[in-house]
Amino acid sequence: MMAASNEGEHRVEVVSIWQGATQAFGVGFPPLMHSLLYWGFASLVVHVCQRLVEHTAFSVDPSSRRISASHAALCTGCIVWALDVVGLFMYSELSHHALELGPALGCLLVMVFSSRLTIPALSTSTSIRSLIPAGLVLALGMLSGHFLLARSYVAHFSEVNGLAIALAFATAFGVACYTAIRHRAAKMSALTPRYTPQNWMDKLICGGAILVLHWLLLNCFPLQKPAAGDPANGLTLLAVLLVFTLALTVEQLRNIRSDQVRQHLQRLGLSLMRVIPAQQKPPAHDIQLSLIADHLPRLLNRNSLTLHFQPIVNLYGPQVHYEALLRLNDPLLGPLSPDAFFLVCELQGKTSQVDRLVLANALDAAQGWLAQGMRSSKVCVNVAPVTLLEPDFAQWLGAKLRRRGLPWGMLQLELTEHAIIACGTHMVQAINDLRTLGVGVFMDDFGAGYSSLGVLADLPISGIKCDRLFVRQLPQDPRRQSLLRHVVRLARDLHLEVVVEGVETEQELQSVLESGIGNVQGYFFSKAMPPEAVPQWHQAYRPAQITVLPPRPAVAASPFLASPAPMPS
Repeated sequence: MMAASNEGEHRVEVVSIWQGATQAFGVGFPPLMHSLLYWGFASLVVHVCQRLVEHTAFSVDPSSRRISASHAALCTGCIVWALDVVGLFMYSELSHHALELGPALGCLLVMVFSSRLTIPALSTSTSIRSLIPAGLVLALGMLSGHFLLARSYVAHFSEVNGLAIALAFATAFGVACYTAIRHRAAKMSALTPRYTPQNWMDKLICGGAILVLHWLLLNCFPLQKPAAGDPANGLTLLAVLLVFTLALTVEQLRNIRSDQVRQHLQRLGLSLMRVIPAQQKPPAHDIQLSLIADHLPRLLNRNSLTLHFQPIVNLYGPQVHYEALLRLNDPLLGPLSPDAFFLVCELQGKTSQVDRLVLANALDAAQGWLAQGMRSSKVCVNVAPVTLLEPDFAQWLGAKLRRRGLPWGMLQLELTEHAIIACGTHMVQAINDLRTLGVGVFMDDFGAGYSSLGVLADLPISGIKCDRLFVRQLPQDPRRQSLLRHVVRLARDLHLEVVVEGVETEQELQSVLESGIGNVQGYFFSKAMPPEAVPQWHQAYRPAQITVLPPRPAVAASPFLASPAPMPS
């Protein structure tokens, strides 16, 4: 009897709790067809918002990021506001409630402001710990906006459904954090398979959560009693909201495509200042650029900028010089393209800073080689024109050379022909200032772009480095052989030394030597090696062991061939 009585009391208690919950959630869940339509609409809104955030994240330079974040916030706030208002038409309990203009506009402003406040962090944060506070602020902003809108249909705010508010906040916070974390994982998936890219399943999950969230929000406060209203006005408003959302979405997606083209052209133009892009950049390259931009403050230190050195051999003399090549292998991002890294630095205004860090590392390596007896070798470093044109660069470089006790002429700088031609006469004074320090400047990638022969006569450069395009199919192409011979003859008449890079086979080396060039760089001799391996390779290298050498041509004296001399006092 006692057991039966306890069981009966337990059933009564469960029924009481269920009845209390039913009374607490006075607004019923929307009909199936309405729910499905709203679910699809919400999933589409999540997709559009995700595209806007991705575009902000994939912007690299600060100006583009600010503009993209502003546009994304405005569009996100507007379409989320429209989604919230459209949801009110799902419930029969609100069919005769008129939407007030003041609360609706207040809701719109709050949602736009909260989006503007959080989208920069949600799109570019590099850690989950940074995403959670941003997701919390976004959830609070969206809930605050809805509660402003709720003034149109809530009877009073004194009676609160604590369970509904708690569940609504947890759902809003979960949606904001989930989308941000999945966005971060999608960016990282371009570099490592540990992360999976986003798909429509993620957006459908978020759309379903938003449907539940909207129903919970309607149950947070008691509703006003229904008032007589014209249903036609409600349908008209619904149609206007849907057209507004569709038009805004289409316009923003078109703007994204146009801005992507603009940014791509900007990056392409800036990349010509240091490298020659071999082909069109794939989408994964843009993702890598944005990830490098997110982590750039951490990457800009001398320990992260590892240098390897590739020999430039003089086959008719004992001199071997070494070109510094950047190698980046980040623990989080993995191997990074140096060209992409330099491009991000250019877009972020950090080019001079990274060039000086690379130069300092290269000079440290040269100092170590000098202590091991490598007095006839030079170090060649590629720099950007903006670095050379800084007023204090020559003074800074001279101090670094004197501090390390490096001999006169041990450093050689290289600039692409695009950079030299673009800077014009401003580059002449900068190169002359460097010559007073014993630092020569070579024109790198000669022949890969719009080579100007007039520049060769006007600028006080030490020589030219012919691009690997000259070497490609050189043994089988008589026209390329003739072109290379004429370039060499012209350079010698101007007292410029010529270096050819990209030599990988014995046939290519033979063709280069027959053109009268003795300074060669390429995999035929060695790949780039860490600085500690250079002295051993340097000691073992013997040019006399190469049997393809023709008779030595008559060459004018060149500062590149000269061994470094002690720096004058």
